Amino acid sequence: MHPAATRRPRRLLTVALTAALAGGVPAPAAALAGGDPTAAVAGGAPTAAAAPGSGAPTPAAAASGRPGPGGPQLTVGGPAVLLDLKGPATVGFQATAGQRLTVLAQRRTLTATDNTDLTIVRNGTTVADGALIVTWASVSVDFTAPAAGAYTVRISPRAAKDRGTLLVSLAGASAGTLALRGPAQQVTITRPGERAFLTFAATAGQRLTVVARRGTLAKDEYTYLDIRGPSGEVNTSGAVGYESEYRTLDFDVTRTGRHTVEVNPDTDRTGTLTVQLTGSISATLTPGRPARIAFTQPGERAFVTFRAAEAEQFRLTARPGTLTTTSETVLKVRTPAGLDVVDATLTTSKPVATLGFSSSAGTYTIEIDPEGLDTGTLLLDLHRLP
Repeated sequence: MHPAATRRPRRLLTVALTAALAGGVPAPAAALAGGDPTAAVAGGAPTAAAAPGSGAPTPAAAASGRPGPGGPQLTVGGPAVLLDLKGPATVGFQATAGQRLTVLAQRRTLTATDNTDLTIVRNGTTVADGALIVTWASVSVDFTAPAAGAYTVRISPRAAKDRGTLLVSLAGASAGTLALRGPAQQVTITRPGERAFLTFAATAGQRLTVVARRGTLAKDEYTYLDIRGPSGEVNTSGAVGYESEYRTLDFDVTRTGRHTVEVNPDTDRTGTLTVQLTGSISATLTPGRPARIAFTQPGERAFVTFRAAEAEQFRLTARPGTLTTTSETVLKVRTPAGLDVVDATLTTSKPVATLGFSSSAGTYTIEIDPEGLDTGTLLLDLHRLP
């Protein structure tokens, strides 16, 4: 679950994951099966249905439509339930152990004098919770089911005078895999609430980058990405949103094992996003011998090392060969202790950088990061000064 995911505004959406074609071109998506919101209840008893986005009642077409021990029953990807709230209400569902689920609640006619709390409970224990804030149209609660069995969603308006309808649905998650320097994987957002989890194997010490590119997703909302280690710890996070058509997430692998990229959209639009995993380039630079560094995949970084003695003076010149500079290319020279000693940014208006510095004894590293997903070559020329 993305940090604070249960507390942030979330509108209705869905994802289905498809494998990409060889050569990095995403394949067409195969949408997940499911139904439209159809079941409605008034005061806990099913009555009529509301078509998605309309609010006009239609004949009920719910899978169950009958209140159970936890209230009306939801199914993953199935019909939503329209609750006519006159106070607290409950909705139930069944889950299997380890299932990744999302409960979505969308305000229809429910008034907003105060927040409305959503709590997911199993055997009297809270599994996850969230709140529909007065200024939000909807909210999602993402969670992983700890065990198989029956679950209940408790919906509690904080203001006793809040009345009206709330649409509640249950979504699952799709899964896929990424391969280092392999083809992009396409995530297609087609239905409310689902997330995507893409896994990949990684070895401690690797320097990797996840590249996420907007396809047809609307630009006015965010799609969040978390990269998690083998134990579920978050390594790094980011989002594709208002300000960019893509996002690169650079990270160093600290533990060998299977890692996960969670794709968690936050929009009521539909569309596509592609995700790709790339590595880094390693090279050695010898003073007095110019080197050509080739970037072959968007998102690649380069780590170029050289040996230095105590109190030596150096001049480093960097200029593009075939590397485009539509966006910035950042260079950083790091000491043997990992501290930045000098840095520069190559741009279209300033495509050449010259950096002077003195050294301590040990191995220095030059990190080169073409931030605009550019590919091509960059020329490095390192000289010892007398």
